[in-house]
Amino acid sequence: MNKKLRWVMITCVIVLMTVIWIWQPWRAVPKKTHSGPAATRVSLENVVHTILATGKVMPQVGAEVKVGTRISGRLEKLYVNVGDTVKKGQIIAEIEKEELEATKSEKEAEVALIVARLEALKREGPQEIAQKEAELAERKARLEFVRGKLSRDDQLLKKALISNENWEEVSSDYKAAQAQYDVAQRKLQLANTSFDEGLKQLAAELRRAQASHKNALVKLSYAAIHAPLSGVVGSVSTREGETVAAGLSAPTFVTIVDLKRLQLDAYVDEVDIGKVEVGQKAFFSVDAFPNKEFHGRVTAIYPQAVIQNDVVTYDCIISIDTHYDGLLRPQMTATVSIMVANRENVLVLPVGAVKHRAGQNMVLRRNGDRIEEVSVTTGWQDDTRIEILSGLSEGEIVLLSQPTDFKQ
Repeated sequence: MNKKLRWVMITCVIVLMTVIWIWQPWRAVPKKTHSGPAATRVSLENVVHTILATGKVMPQVGAEVKVGTRISGRLEKLYVNVGDTVKKGQIIAEIEKEELEATKSEKEAEVALIVARLEALKREGPQEIAQKEAELAERKARLEFVRGKLSRDDQLLKKALISNENWEEVSSDYKAAQAQYDVAQRKLQLANTSFDEGLKQLAAELRRAQASHKNALVKLSYAAIHAPLSGVVGSVSTREGETVAAGLSAPTFVTIVDLKRLQLDAYVDEVDIGKVEVGQKAFFSVDAFPNKEFHGRVTAIYPQAVIQNDVVTYDCIISIDTHYDGLLRPQMTATVSIMVANRENVLVLPVGAVKHRAGQNMVLRRNGDRIEEVSVTTGWQDDTRIEILSGLSEGEIVLLSQPTDFKQ
């Protein structure tokens, strides 16, 4: 009997423990909490107002040059190809120059001939002038002798010491001597004039021949085409053996781009262009390097609009201050942000905390256990934050949504 009672008691204890384990009356039942609407504090922050634009990486003015020829002829040598790096002054192509060299030699011969004629004139002209001067001196001496004799015969004729025939003979000699002296004078003047005119004429011919020779040298220099700047060959449009004809516009051989002189052309919508000014900071990224940010400044704003698909934009030139050698290339598309305003230590709230009611901006401020509606004056705003000019102070708590039991 005692043994049977013991098994009954053990069974009851097991059943009781099982019931207690299932119910677990000692576990605390969690209380339901009623969380209120989300709130935030008014904070002082530095805010930057940016506008977004699309853009393209482009060469600066003068950083992309189309190289051509100024003379006609057959392209004899082409020393570069697309992608080659060239230095300023390097020969990149040559035009056939046999005819140009022949013209140069011809002009050199003309110059040499005129120089020889000029040297001969400088040597022979003074000799001829000296000869004419000696002849004039001789005629002058003869004239002086005959004049003296005629003067003496005049005195003798008055005293009847000579006959009229003798006097007339001496007078005739005087007239002949005078004529010969005048002729000698004119010959000397003519020799001097001829020498001076000859020098002037040959000097003019020499200058003209030298100019022609210089022109021939210049044309010959055009046969060798030099790189006007250092950079990379972007395109080649002419091949060896092709004949080019230089006209009003020089035919393009190659295009050279200086990849170290790039800029960003940002196309700003007409709605935002009034906020953009020269000197404002900007940053952008390109699809090739999405995780790298390039910085720069607005350096120019084109006055002429760019219209594409009825969308009006304005081209803003942005310098690139970040090192970009080997990264950026012309025509890369960029996403641009221009910093049009930068404010420090201003009161800000999330945009959703400010409600518009009856023409006013209102917020719900928590004051202890009470919630009150406050009118505020707002300023700058972006997609997430809004500036509070008046109505709130730093640190005050503002609700982001209206409680269900709130009464205006």
